[in-house]
This record gives sequence, structure tokens and C-alpha cells, in this order.
Amino acid sequence: MAPKRSGNETGSSSRGLSSKRQAPTRNHDIQFRDNKQRDRYKTLISKPLHPCRYLDSYSLNVLGIRDNVFKLLGNLGWIEMLSPMRGFENFTYEFLSSIAFTKDRLNFDNPNHRVSFRLMNINYEMSLEHFCLEMDFANAGFIHDSWNHDLKPDDYNPATFWERITGLTQYNTRSNKASNIHNPVLRYLQRVMACTIWGRKELGTTRTNELFMLWAMLHKRPVNTCYYLLDYLASLDSKPNGKGEIVVGGIITYIARKFGVGEDQSLNQIEGNNRLNIETLVAMNFIKPHPPDNTTYELQLNVPLCLIILPNPSRTNTEVEDNFLYVGDDPQVHEEHTLGEEEGANLHQDEEHHDYEAGGHYNDERWAWMQTEVHRISTEQQRQGVEITGLRNDVLRGNRINEENNQMLRNMMQHLHLQGPPYGPQ
Repeated sequence: MAPKRSGNETGSSSRGLSSKRQAPTRNHDIQFRDNKQRDRYKTLISKPLHPCRYLDSYSLNVLGIRDNVFKLLGNLGWIEMLSPMRGFENFTYEFLSSIAFTKDRLNFDNPNHRVSFRLMNINYEMSLEHFCLEMDFANAGFIHDSWNHDLKPDDYNPATFWERITGLTQYNTRSNKASNIHNPVLRYLQRVMACTIWGRKELGTTRTNELFMLWAMLHKRPVNTCYYLLDYLASLDSKPNGKGEIVVGGIITYIARKFGVGEDQSLNQIEGNNRLNIETLVAMNFIKPHPPDNTTYELQLNVPLCLIILPNPSRTNTEVEDNFLYVGDDPQVHEEHTLGEEEGANLHQDEEHHDYEAGGHYNDERWAWMQTEVHRISTEQQRQGVEITGLRNDVLRGNRINEENNQMLRNMMQHLHLQGPPYGPQ
């Protein structure tokens, strides 16, 4: 862990921090440093505030991807930063209205990037290196920035990596849909980054920096986390009034904590769900409940005839490169899927239609698998039929039969296409 700062680079106003907050005043109790900060504040308050959405350990366990997610985040030292926390209006508006991140683009060997901002009406100004020490991040690692070619890894090619995790040969930085990422671990990590570090509410596309971070996690390459944080946060006031949204309140709370500003100084918590939980993932079309009991989940994939039921660690483990892409007709993806009669019939029709289109013949292994499934379903139906018939005979012997039971049994046997003993008087 990096040592704490000595404080010689940080200037402050004469106002001290009190442990108890007075009633809020105008402008979220912010004392503006100058008119520029005031104008930026006016721009920011016209934008909607949304909570960051963080990791949800319970949901990750349910989906069987927790270990992989935490391991990859650990490769970049992000576990603490992405632990759930709330955002607050005063921290968010004051920090974003005052932040300035100045990049030193003249000195490539030893750049002196600098940052300044305000929290609780105290001015902070320091080098990027000093900010990294405060945040407990190393002032080292790759910076994937178009102006600095020396700091970009030579073996990273975004188009190649995109194809590796989506199977798509076309790469467009403006239209790379996140839903095209196959592996649920990588797709969840992209969602986490989009909902926190590069906070936004609409998550349709994968940004260039998010793609690079996924690559760095998988390859255990260090990145300069604070550079990315400051670069994005400093850009949030650039859009005109009414455009964009602010989804970084929790990240700014994390920064405030690192600089000794606690939540007892906060005003107006940003309300809303702050977890990427099961309900949120279903709403995002990331997964959907898998019948009949809905205790497992189908991964929503843009891959024909491909079914991944979660949890399925053997097919989601990112340490196995074959798990980056899923293909249709892969026997492994069906290993946990139990077919009902109607579902099995529909699948059979779809497969038959697909195979004739593909060339007019069945794949031998696939046909063998289908025969096994049909035999298993038939055997299960026969077993259930015997149980139902025995149940009905028991009821009849006990003289407890009634029309309601008769109707229930008839419906069940008709659904399973079974024949039973003659019914009593109708």
C-alpha cells in the first residue's frame, strides 16, 4: 500500500470541518471559489443524478461468477473502490464544479500531470503522483490515451480483442454493443465500469476505455487508475445544459473518504438502487429466469441455438480462453438444461429446420443427443403416469374421490398423454 501524503502539496481555505452539519443553505452549502466554478455548478445541477451501481456479492454467487469477477478486479486493485457506497449531492456538485485536470503533454518521459478540486470548501491542488498516493493507487501503469503512444501496450489491439470476446470482425468505437460480449464475467465487469468509473445510465455500448480495462484485467497489466478517474470526472461539465447525466456520486464519495471527508459532512443522499443485482440484470436483458423453478438463469446471448444456464462455472471461468466465446450446437452449453415436453418438441422442430437449411442432414452427435433426451423424457412421463394412477387408486379405495380430484387427474394425464383406468360416473 502506498504511503499517505505529507500534506505539503495541499492548500486549504480558512474554513475548518465541523463534525455536525448545519441546515443546508443555497447552492448545497458550497462557497464558490470563482465565477467559473459557479457557472459549472449551474450546468451540473441541470443534469439528472443517478446512483452508481456496484457489485452485488449475493447475485454473483447465484450466477456462479463471483470468484472470477473479484479476481479480475483484484488484478487492477479495484475491489475497494468498487465496493458499494452512496453518493451525495454536495460532494458530487462541489467536486465536479471545481475539478481541473491538466495533462503535461510536453514531457513524455516524466510528465507532471496535475489536479485541483474542492471538497467541503477546501482547495486541493497536487500532482497526479500525489493524488495516487492519497488514493492508495500506484502512480504507474499503462495510460491508453491517443496522444501518448509510448504508454500504450504494444500487444493490445482493440479490434482483435473485441473479436476475441464477441466473435465479431467489425469494430466501431461508437457502436460496440455490450450485449455482444459472450462471457458473463466480462460482461458483468463492463457493466460495473459503465455504472461507476465511467458512470452513465444508458449502457448500450462498450467504451474504448472499458474494453482496454477488460484486456488489462485478463492479462494482469497495470494501469494508472487515477489518470482515468480524473480524466473522466473533469469532462462531466462539458455538455450543454440538460444533456447527459451524472452517475459518479459514489466514486466521489470514495475520493472524499480518501481525503478524510466523511459521510457526516454529506447532504442529500442520491437515492435509488445502487447494486447490479439479479433484478437489475434481468431488466438489462443480461439474464432471464430459467423455468420451471426460476432458481437458475439463462444468459441472454446474441448467438443462435446457444443456451448457457447459470451457474455453470466450467463454462464461465475466464481462465479458460475457450470460454470467451460460445457457439450454437455446443453440447456443453446444454448440460444443465432440463427440457419439458412442449419445449423439447419446439426445440426439435427448430433444430430440424436449421439443419435442413444448413445442408439437409443432421449432425450425428447432435442427433444422438436428441434421441437420448427424448428417451429420458418418455421414461419420466411413464414414471409420473404410474405414480398418478397409483394415487388415483389410493383415493378411490379411501372413498375420497370427488369431481375436483377427477378433473385434476384428467388434466394431468391428458397433458402427459397418459391413459388411466376408467373414471367413475361423470
